Amino acid sequence: MIGYCTNVHAAESLPDIRSMLNGPVRSVQQRLGRDTLEIGLWLNEAVVVDPAVESLREDLDRLGVVVRGCNGFPQTSFHAPVVKRSVYRPHWGQLERLQYTKRLAEVLVKIGHGPVREISTVPIGHRELGAEMLPTAVAHLRALVDFLSALEDESGIRVVVDLEPEPDCLLECSSDVIHLFDRLGEAPAIRRYLGVCHDTCHAAVVREPQDQAISAYQQSEIRIGKVQCSSVPVVDLSDPEQRAFLRQLDEPRWLHQTSVESGSGLARYEDLDGVFTESEGIARVHFHVPVHLEHLGPLRTTRNEIFSAFTALPEDPDRIVEVETYAWSALPDSVRPELVEGIALELESLA
Repeated sequence: MIGYCTNVHAAESLPDIRSMLNGPVRSVQQRLGRDTLEIGLWLNEAVVVDPAVESLREDLDRLGVVVRGCNGFPQTSFHAPVVKRSVYRPHWGQLERLQYTKRLAEVLVKIGHGPVREISTVPIGHRELGAEMLPTAVAHLRALVDFLSALEDESGIRVVVDLEPEPDCLLECSSDVIHLFDRLGEAPAIRRYLGVCHDTCHAAVVREPQDQAISAYQQSEIRIGKVQCSSVPVVDLSDPEQRAFLRQLDEPRWLHQTSVESGSGLARYEDLDGVFTESEGIARVHFHVPVHLEHLGPLRTTRNEIFSAFTALPEDPDRIVEVETYAWSALPDSVRPELVEGIALELESLA
């Protein structure tokens, strides 16, 4: 069953999450005509320490909502007026990231479903940190593995934490992930409790072919525990209509890292403001486009790459595949349907 990630909803407290489950999540389920609906639950650092968080299992069971995984990437607010680089903090060089992830794993054991459960997490941190913090990050990840092993011994539930490569981060593509696992060592527990979250949008932005990334993980025996599906807009910067539409995607909340391929080579930009200095070239923009759209206004999308990833994936009954189109609120009005209808269309298009 393909589900959707709830970081699209600005639910940042336990009451907000209950309202979300009984509101839009329930409405999506009804719109699809399903008895059950799978979601990837986003719980921030304030929610996971709420004493009542474990009672969410009662809500999930009553509504017929299945949770096999959590999005543990944004640890703090993800819907603040400005998020940008703060989404990567705390990073894996900080103890706060380890503490939050351990608590999230405990919560997932209590409220989740299935013998194997997944948590996606930050790609160590933004590249501004530099490689000098990697030894600390590796130590924290090894401590996490020890914790998850003890948690499985106690609960019988295996929780796997999946590192999610993203443009401009210390883990940006498959080779970065493989190098990290080389540093983590060959102990069997490393690959039992750590994996990768393959995001089709992020791979498209950095122009790593989906099948090549997936093959590289397979060859290195790194499990793909989660696949997050969305597309990116593809923009011909020499086309005035496409440039004008791209300006509508230049919003203040999230980063929109961009790669531009032109006759002079490949250029990279952390956000859209720099892209408009280019007069030509084909841009791929980190903007999570709904998966059912082959076009976003006048722009093409990379929707076909989602299916390339599906074809390349090895069989794994415990893998989570979910739609992660958190940027609905940033879409221009001209191309944004009502949220529940839009999420339902996405899920139907991948069914």
